[in-house]
Amino acid sequence: MKFTLAKILERLKSLFGIKDKKTNLSSNPYEGKKDLDKKLVFGLAKKRLPAKDQWRYLKNTFSLKEKFIVNTGLTIFILCLIFLGLRYYQRHISFQPEKGGKYVEAMIGAPKYVNPVLSQTSDVDQDLVKLIFSSLIKYDSQGQLTMDLLEKYEVSEDQKTYTFYLKKNVKWHDGENLNANDALFTIETIQDPEFKSPLYYNLNGVTTEKVDDYTFKLTLKEPFAPFISSLNFGILPLHLFMDILPENFSLVEYNLKPVGSGPFKFKSLTRESLGNIKSYTLEKNSDYYGDIPYLDNLIFRFYPDMASGVEALKNKNVEGISYLSKEYEEKLPARLNINYYNLTLPQYTAIFFNTKNNVLKNKEVRQALALASDREQILNEVLNGKGKIINGPILTGFLGYHPDIKKYNYDLAAAEKILDDAGWKKNEAGKRVKNNEELKFTLTTVDQTDYAKAAEILKASWEKAGYTVELNIVESARIQKEVIKPRTYDALLYGEILGYDPDPYPFWHSSQEKDPGLNLAIYYNKQIDKVLEQARVTTDEKERALKYVEFQNLLSDELPAIFLYSPYYTYGLAKKVKGFDLEKIVSPQDRFTDAASWYIKTQRVWK
Repeated sequence: MKFTLAKILERLKSLFGIKDKKTNLSSNPYEGKKDLDKKLVFGLAKKRLPAKDQWRYLKNTFSLKEKFIVNTGLTIFILCLIFLGLRYYQRHISFQPEKGGKYVEAMIGAPKYVNPVLSQTSDVDQDLVKLIFSSLIKYDSQGQLTMDLLEKYEVSEDQKTYTFYLKKNVKWHDGENLNANDALFTIETIQDPEFKSPLYYNLNGVTTEKVDDYTFKLTLKEPFAPFISSLNFGILPLHLFMDILPENFSLVEYNLKPVGSGPFKFKSLTRESLGNIKSYTLEKNSDYYGDIPYLDNLIFRFYPDMASGVEALKNKNVEGISYLSKEYEEKLPARLNINYYNLTLPQYTAIFFNTKNNVLKNKEVRQALALASDREQILNEVLNGKGKIINGPILTGFLGYHPDIKKYNYDLAAAEKILDDAGWKKNEAGKRVKNNEELKFTLTTVDQTDYAKAAEILKASWEKAGYTVELNIVESARIQKEVIKPRTYDALLYGEILGYDPDPYPFWHSSQEKDPGLNLAIYYNKQIDKVLEQARVTTDEKERALKYVEFQNLLSDELPAIFLYSPYYTYGLAKKVKGFDLEKIVSPQDRFTDAASWYIKTQRVWK
């Protein structure tokens, strides 16, 4: 017996009581079958919802429109689930620093004395000392003084005796314990002139006394307000240096392969065929008394000048650079994975006049030079605006800052009037002459791009006022020995780093006129000497601040120097290094203040 599709459908409809809704099977058999499937599903079901075994036929009951709606709804539902899952994951997972990794940095120069007693004349030495050695006190990430090796300290009522209590869980990198003997040995070595420490004058006249293995006293001849800040130097291990004679102190192997107590320790160094140190590797100190570093290694590679250091950066031989001048920063390609941090530094650049010079000893000549100095032009063209114009030796944010100090803004007409009134008249060539003496001097500066450019701008500006100016650009390696130490200059364009405490005494007291003093203007003023001496012995900050304001008023009137600008310190650090959180530093090596917190690797942790 043969059954056609139509007969079968008719029989099924009669059995289940399905009424025909004018389904035209002959014209669209597929639509008819779909309609029948739908009716069969609902007709066979005891409930309106399909049974478990009937769900597989459900898709056959939907129209194309219904299928589109269902598929769209399912897609939205799944996407919402994924979104909610991601949100939950993000809120309950954090990325935490993980130990491991290394960072490679270019440094300009080479290490010579990685020894805190001798390192002050080299930025490279100071950088390495900062990482390898611990000090009694240090500066934190906010630039504030805090204790390092000290548990606490006390000051006597007369402000002369300081009692220091050392931490008892500190070990040298070779496993020996650090105690008061090490601290006293370091201080007494600095005080001994035979060891020729640049820190000698900081501790001259201070007496030492051991109380017990972890306690000692330092006593001053008279109160000295900045004394605590002067203790920011590394401590040497007595057990390694105790038998070394002064004449051999600068020659020992420990000056290049040091043993310290800081967060990183010396691992290795490599040399070129000529003996120059090529690279220097530090590893984390797993026994450090503070936070143990995340990074396994810090590697430093040394270059003779910034140009070669920047080239190494371009070629990816290094991942960062210790300092980057504005000239080179502009030339680096954007593709380099480097963050450029513009850090504020207590440093200023000024023109120091040799007040013994026949021409420059005249106050009117110096005042006219100040008015003829276009500092805005220097800031914009030399530093690309990355710095601040200053008017005095104490910078914004430091004790005694004087915002209302007398200012010498650029005014060429006023400068020329001062010279005219003082008898310096222009001749036919536009040069100023008085009593057959030409208004002429030499401006000396160091052979660095920023200084050389600034000197050119000043020369052009001063010559408009009628001065005759010659430039003397001196190589960096020669400037200290041949120019600054013997004070052989008429005017010196140079920068000075002030340190945390703004004490101007080392820079402006007449006792500091000769090397190693820092009175580069070779300036003597009896009243200024008295004010600076008084400021040093008072521990009342308000009184000190008032003394510094008085000092600045005297200085701005006499004008033995023209204060130009305070530049930013640009540090180029690889983007892969996280955890760098500094905005200001006290000295260049302080960029490593939080180096123990730097990390490269991360791990996922449930909150």
